[in-house]
Amino acid sequence: MKYRWATFTVVFGALLGLAAAPAMAAPEEAISVGGTPVRVAIAADGTAYLGNYGQGGGVFVVPAGAARASRTISTGGHPATGLALGPDSTLYVATSDDAGQNVVGVVPAGGMGMARTIPVPAGRHSLAAGPDGTLYVANPEGNTVSVIAPNGTAVDRTVKVGAGPAEVTVTKDGTAFVSNQIAGTVSVIPAGADTVSKTVEFVSDTGTSQAPHGIAAGPDGTVYVAVIKSSDIAVIKPGASDVADRIYVEGGPQDVAIAPDGTLYVTSLLTQKLSVIRPEASDVSGSLPTEGGPAHLAVAPDGSVIVISPGSSPGGGAVSRFSAAALAAASHDSTAATPAESGAPTAAAQANEAAAQPSPGSWNALPAVVAGGATAAVVAVVALILVNGRRRKAGLAAGASQAG
Repeated sequence: MKYRWATFTVVFGALLGLAAAPAMAAPEEAISVGGTPVRVAIAADGTAYLGNYGQGGGVFVVPAGAARASRTISTGGHPATGLALGPDSTLYVATSDDAGQNVVGVVPAGGMGMARTIPVPAGRHSLAAGPDGTLYVANPEGNTVSVIAPNGTAVDRTVKVGAGPAEVTVTKDGTAFVSNQIAGTVSVIPAGADTVSKTVEFVSDTGTSQAPHGIAAGPDGTVYVAVIKSSDIAVIKPGASDVADRIYVEGGPQDVAIAPDGTLYVTSLLTQKLSVIRPEASDVSGSLPTEGGPAHLAVAPDGSVIVISPGSSPGGGAVSRFSAAALAAASHDSTAATPAESGAPTAAAQANEAAAQPSPGSWNALPAVVAGGATAAVVAVVALILVNGRRRKAGLAAGASQAG
């Protein structure tokens, strides 16, 4: 019993401290948009496209360097749940039509609306476009990925992947990598293939998923995976079937993006930070506070980074732009955190594990984000208190292996 109350005291005290702490510093620049932004894609000319999951749907268009949207691309009043830009600047939007059918809308470069739609399976989808224009659509409800050929009008083929596909990235040679959050795997789909060629596992010693989520491919074909429950970025080298390295990032990293020079940017929901990892570095070089719980992000051609914090209520989200100069300054500031020297999980790490545990019916592309960072933290604390007694002995050993 004394261990339960000790854990309760530490975690509850930490929450009280967060509530009493002054507000975090303002982001480098706020971008004013309405609705509930959940996705971002940035074109080669620096134009940012922000998918609105809120009322009215649509995609906000923010010119390079602008502080507000110049126009909105209509999605027929339906929420936008996924975005991708093709190599010819065609914008793809995951949404639904008036009949309730899930579709991918096709917006030609510079277009004011969807020129056509492509039916896809039910669910909320993340999208990724390959270098030849092939589009990959993650289907978390069916544990598949739909592949649409360049300029296609229908799904060309469907590839079976692991449970809960959350995000997709495509390397320069056309290989697609899919993070399966519930299964705890990353599926590898070669260009033109209709089956997975290999699977990289992200499972703890106790057999539970470490919740791989955000995923990005570097210029050299190296793939980086944000692993929520082990609080790290996993590094998969070209052609490899296993993880080559792990870079610790505190607070359950949600998403990762990579700049042309190989710099990694990582959002962490619980710590509300944007972390910077320099090319070839083995730890975080520095970090900046974000406006609320950050989720998806994208790197602009000028080196700036746009971060979305969806918020916990309609219209309560925030979009922030961090300049290249601010990011460079942060990366020279040694603020990197390291795991506890004892190797045992901290209360925050255990709480993060409880919050990150996906369920078959959840929207794995946005775990606990739309519900709000504060709510997720409280739920995690309650879950921690309930299970702490039964897992005190076994949990320390298992948690230590997950935090490694």
